[in-house]
Formats: sequence, structure tokens, C-alpha cells
Amino acid sequence: MTGYDIKKYVKVVLSAVTNASYGTLYPTLHKLLVEGAVAVHEVPQKGRPSKKVYQITDAGREELESWLRQPAAADQIKREFLLKLYLARHLPPHHIRTLVISRRGEVEAMLATLKAEKSDADSPQQIWVMDYALSLCQAEMDWLKQLEASIGVA
Repeated sequence: MTGYDIKKYVKVVLSAVTNASYGTLYPTLHKLLVEGAVAVHEVPQKGRPSKKVYQITDAGREELESWLRQPAAADQIKREFLLKLYLARHLPPHHIRTLVISRRGEVEAMLATLKAEKSDADSPQQIWVMDYALSLCQAEMDWLKQLEASIGVA
């Protein structure tokens, strides 16, 4: 995949478990390239720069399998929306309502995307992660509706 494709895939399919900003994705791909964990080939495009397509190598696959066998590290959750909500006590109520309504729209979009992507899943593992992500999104949606009722969002 290209870096763009990887970022898009992570955002759509794995957003509940990780993220991939361009600021971290490309340095990581470069590091993996130097380590021999991925290979890259350039695909020419008309009127545009060549695109770089990355592919895992045998050494990269071995490293991935080794990492998968290790116990998972403790989860580190960062929710900017919750931080803003927590610190918003000095904002006027309409700003808080706007923040909540905006978040509801984001979660609704994530739910729709995850439901569509789940139909394309081709392994039980992908389905498990998507089901987890869907459960998180649905729980957040339920909580947002309760929050909206308590702050008077019409």
C-alpha cells in the first residue's frame, strides 16, 4: 500500500484501536525500510510524482509475528473530545452544545463506515476488532444522547 492508503485504512478500519498521522506514519515507514522490514517500489503516474508502494518483507513478517506473540502493553487512551469537555466549564453553554453535537456527527460517521467496512472483512480477527470498535462507537453514541438530554441539546 501507499502511505496514503495505509493512513486511510487505519482511519477507517482501525480507528478504535490506533491512529496513523502522516507525522508518525512516514517516519515509521522510513525506519521499517532502513531495518529491511518493508520494501518500496515506485509506480510512475502521468502528470504526478511517482507513488511509493510499500510491502512487508520476509524479515518484516518475522518481526511482526514475534511482536504478535508478545503480551500487549497496557492501553493508553487519549480522547481529545473528553479532555475538551472536561476543561470546558468556563465556556458558554452553546459552545459546549456545539462540541457535543460535532462529536455526535463524528461518531455517527464512524459507525456508518465501520458497518460498511465490516461487510468486506475477510477474517474472523478483522470482524472481532470491528465488532469491538462498533461496540465502543455505539456505547459512545448512547452516552452522547444522554449527555445531550442533560445539557438541553434540541
